[in-house]
Amino acid sequence: MNNFIKKIISLNKINHKTIVNKDFLIEKDKNIEIYYAPFDYVNQKAKIMIVGITPGFQQMLQSFEIINKGGSLKKVKDYSSFKGSMRIGLIKYLDELKINKILKIKSSKSLFDKDNEYLHTTSLVKYPVFDKGKNYPGANIQKKELLMSFIEKNFLKELKQFKNTIIIPLGNTVSSTIDYLEKKYNLNLKCFLKGFPHPSGANARKNIQFKENKSKMVKLLKNR
Repeated sequence: MNNFIKKIISLNKINHKTIVNKDFLIEKDKNIEIYYAPFDYVNQKAKIMIVGITPGFQQMLQSFEIINKGGSLKKVKDYSSFKGSMRIGLIKYLDELKINKILKIKSSKSLFDKDNEYLHTTSLVKYPVFDKGKNYPGANIQKKELLMSFIEKNFLKELKQFKNTIIIPLGNTVSSTIDYLEKKYNLNLKCFLKGFPHPSGANARKNIQFKENKSKMVKLLKNR
């Protein structure tokens, strides 16, 4: 992906027109398009992996700005990891599961700061996906041949690499897709917290879903 990085560094302006174009288009099938963005950093030492669906345009824009200004791939990941109210909700759930105690840190909040050595953040599709030009929300992802092919070529490698860590899927779409991959490839994931809710403010059922699955997740964490 070095050619993409060189192109990003050479850009005079960072905006929708300069980054969502054929220069960064990786794959396309009908209305679905995958564009490159510098989300390639993998934290090899991580003890917990948090998985989203795909980066959105705002994350893409920010990632280009960081690289364009001379920042590293690691800095891109550090800055783009679940901002705002979603991070607040995520930290709350992680602390309720005592993830901080397992990692021997004061609060899971520091996973996004001084203790980020323990954390690897990623997505099923690590690059931005657009459907008819808009952020792809993950609907029917397992029926999207292009996306599932990309996931099995790329994300599956990450999943195998971190199969012995604590794996946290953000929402039902991610959870069901990882579950599908685990069964298909006999991965025997050591601590996959299936049923973990998406912490977005738009998810009205997130607290209910967390309570419904909390005891099962706590048991997994104790027996890992």
